[in-house]
Amino acid sequence: MINKLKELYAHRDLLSNLVKKELKVKYKRSIFGFLWSFINPLVLVVVYSIIFGKLFNMDRGVPAGMGDIKSFSAYLLTGLLAWNYLANSLAQSVGSLVDSGTLVKKIYFPREVIPFSAVFANLVNFGFELVVLFSFLSVLGIYFYIQIPFLIIIILIETLFVLGLSALLSLSNVYFRDTKHLISFVLVIWFFANPIIYPFNMVEAFSSKIPWLIFAYKLNPMASIIMMYQDVFYFGRMPALVSMAGWLAFAILFFLGSLAIFKAKEENIASEV
Repeated sequence: MINKLKELYAHRDLLSNLVKKELKVKYKRSIFGFLWSFINPLVLVVVYSIIFGKLFNMDRGVPAGMGDIKSFSAYLLTGLLAWNYLANSLAQSVGSLVDSGTLVKKIYFPREVIPFSAVFANLVNFGFELVVLFSFLSVLGIYFYIQIPFLIIIILIETLFVLGLSALLSLSNVYFRDTKHLISFVLVIWFFANPIIYPFNMVEAFSSKIPWLIFAYKLNPMASIIMMYQDVFYFGRMPALVSMAGWLAFAILFFLGSLAIFKAKEENIASEV
């Protein structure tokens, strides 16, 4: 495993070039270019706020955040950006090995670099989108800056988790091409299993009728990751250190486990794509 990590590090320039290529292709011939990274989250939060906040009255259950400020839009945007980072990364990486079949067959390099490039390109976009979130929260009077060190750890947790998933899904798609289509449905269902358009206290309320619901809910890594983001951004408080340390350990082990599985099947990828 150490050799695999060293190999990935040795090919960091290739990874960097592929990330740049991903970003250039995404905004090629676009009038607004990288500005879409700022425009998209604003449009999404307006649409989701109207649909779920007003039409479905989800805004009524949102708890007050830092300074007793209650904003469904701020709560929504925090979870939505974290979710989109994962969803876009997986949607773009799942078919990446098959789509890059010609390159894979020509030369040898660590194949993980291909799906990882999609993840890191989305990490760059996530960074731009966080600027929008920072600005929006500042306008509302929600000041979270003291929690920035914890934010870095949370982003690391999500990134390791997403990298592991991207490796497994892109590998699965090499052998089972329906993976690319199935992930679209999985992401839709998974979205509603996270406290994005509804507050976690709604889940707690239902748990009185379904005792095991809270336990099952917290087994979902993204639910816990999103709640950690909400702790930092919306509530302006420090995430539970024990929980954060536990999820960091999980993310590291999951990432390393995914690399081990990928390595075991890597030599057959060129012949399968």
